[in-house]
Amino acid sequence: MQIFQTIWTALSTPNQLLVDILGIPFTFVEIYLYSLLFTTILNITYTKKQQLLYVVLFSFTTLIINSFVPKIYTSFVLIIICPIYIICIFKTNILKAIIAEFLPLLITVILELIISKIYSLFVDISYESAAIIPIYREGIVLTTYVCIYIIYNFAKYFKFRIFMLDSIDKKTKNLLILNSLLGCISIASQFYIMGYYNGILPLFIIFLSLLCLITYFITSLYSINRTTQLQITTQNLEEAQLYNKSLKILHDNVRAFKHDFSNIVQAIGRLCWN
Repeated sequence: MQIFQTIWTALSTPNQLLVDILGIPFTFVEIYLYSLLFTTILNITYTKKQQLLYVVLFSFTTLIINSFVPKIYTSFVLIIICPIYIICIFKTNILKAIIAEFLPLLITVILELIISKIYSLFVDISYESAAIIPIYREGIVLTTYVCIYIIYNFAKYFKFRIFMLDSIDKKTKNLLILNSLLGCISIASQFYIMGYYNGILPLFIIFLSLLCLITYFITSLYSINRTTQLQITTQNLEEAQLYNKSLKILHDNVRAFKHDFSNIVQAIGRLCWN
């Protein structure tokens, strides 16, 4: 009983070191769930070897950066490194890599902030205290992971895919990349502010910030969808114009051939009559 009491005391009292140690295996789980989510939604084909390489490599990179880089800079460093790994390992383009980073990050932080508030209401503990008490911190993290896994299964079951990113031209793709980069930087800054002042700001302000982030997320997806649809429609119209032009040329050639053929037939008829 003494052992169990010691374990419970360690888990239920503030212990940042234990939180960091328990967070090591959760890092691998988190990145694995992220890979499942963005490869499904963005329709990225991959092998098990590629997925394993990404999970292991990016997990160890995350742990190293969290250990040696000041926490105020870790999010920004990982935001730069993550798309590079996705491009190199999954052989995808820059736009897909940025969105692959953006989607799970946004979903995770929104879920974690909502779940942490729910935990705070039930156990009457502040966000700062829950973040350094292992049993509460890991409970929030596990609940968040379960929600992400449910979202992944919904996307997989209902076949929610984004297919249009490969069909847009270079100019539109560059604009979307720039917009996505600025969006990621803005969201990372907002997340840091919300996380830092989560226990200080009123609940109304927290949910207002969440609403703004969700609105930005939906608006960005809608803009990307409308832009790609417009680009595809433009390409289809250009192809239709080329097809009509080819038909016109073919029609003119057939008419010219018919005219020449009629003249030849008439000439042969006159010769045979004579």
